[in-house]
Amino acid sequence: MNQNRRLSTNTIVGTIEHGPRGPILRDDDGVRWRLGFADGQVPDGLTGRVNVRGRIVEIDRIDVDYLVGET
Repeated sequence: MNQNRRLSTNTIVGTIEHGPRGPILRDDDGVRWRLGFADGQVPDGLTGRVNVRGRIVEIDRIDVDYLVGET
């Protein structure tokens, strides 16, 4: 397992891309995840490398609990 990509079973590191239905997280292996936010509001300025902690609810979707940009 690539420790830089997955910090735990619920944390994924990747790059934000913009899709027609909202933000998409692409991890270092090229896997894409649609991001769902509890309140339906996408944070302003969401771009670049991020750490996402959440629950995988479908094979291609994560319900986000916490999201932070890499520094």
